[in-house]
Formats: sequence, C-alpha cells, structure tokens
Amino acid sequence: MKKKGWLKILCNLDLFLASVALAILTLVTFAAVIMRYVLKTPLLWQEEAQAFCQVWMIFLGASVAFRQGSIVAIEMVVDALPAKSKRIMEYIVDMIVIFTLTFLMVKSQQYIAQIFGRTHRGTPILGIPYELIYGIAPYGCALMIISYLLAKYLPKFVKQINIDVSNNSEEVTAQ
Repeated sequence: MKKKGWLKILCNLDLFLASVALAILTLVTFAAVIMRYVLKTPLLWQEEAQAFCQVWMIFLGASVAFRQGSIVAIEMVVDALPAKSKRIMEYIVDMIVIFTLTFLMVKSQQYIAQIFGRTHRGTPILGIPYELIYGIAPYGCALMIISYLLAKYLPKFVKQINIDVSNNSEEVTAQ
C-alpha cells in the first residue's frame, strides 16, 4: 500500500509543483498591484519571482497536459485516412513528438550550461541562480516524454493514478 502512495505522489509531483508555482505567481502579482497602486511602493523583485514561477509552471504544467491528453493535435487529417494509414501516422506523430522533445531537452541543457553554468550568475535582486530558474526545462521535457508515452501506451495506469488522487482529495474534504 505504501508503494502505491509513493507512486501517486511521484506521478503527480509535477502537478503539485506547477500548482504551487501558479499560486505563488498569483500572490506575487496581486501583492505587486497593491504595492504599486495603493502604497505607491513597487516590489523590486516582482519580475524575478514571476519569471521563476512562469518557467516552472509552463514546463511542469506541460507534462501534466501531456499526461491528461490535452495536447494539440490535428485529427481531421488523420481521421480521413484508412485504418492502416492511421496507425502508421500515429507512430510517425509519436516519433516526431519524442524527437522534438528530446531535441529540446538536450539543447536546453546545453544552452543553460553554456550561458549560466560558467558564470553561476543570479538574478540581480533576489540572487536566484539562473540555473535554478531555467534548469527545469530539460527535466520538463523528459517528463513530457514520459507523460506522453504513459498516456498513449498505458492509459489505464494514468487513469488509475488520476482516479486514486481524485478519490483521496474527496476523502480529505469530506472529513
């Protein structure tokens, strides 16, 4: 039973972290508006915190979207094909998605290492290392590949994880 619980947590860690990033982004933006227009004292670190939250939310949220099957697809063309051609086209799409995400994963890792890895620069005000902000990109791409393959080839596994999580949240709210 414990293994299943850890598996649920691990499989939904990206969702949790993306949700936290969204909540922090919303709070920082709201606080910045209040500080700027009501108190006439803008937050100097607002943009750094927002950039951090946006990058993390996008890359981790994209992984969740892949797992939920919420990716952009042009099905009209594929639906018009005969059954055998549809299967072939699905494999071609799979290869394109995996190739593109692998390419982005490798190149973003190289870019981050080249631009920020040598200097270890941080943001001007908060001093957040740029490697921490943008370092989520390669991991997000890897999570997108895993989520895509799980949703495509093991949909029962993904559905079970999602059902278990939603049942647990209902139990918590009922108490």
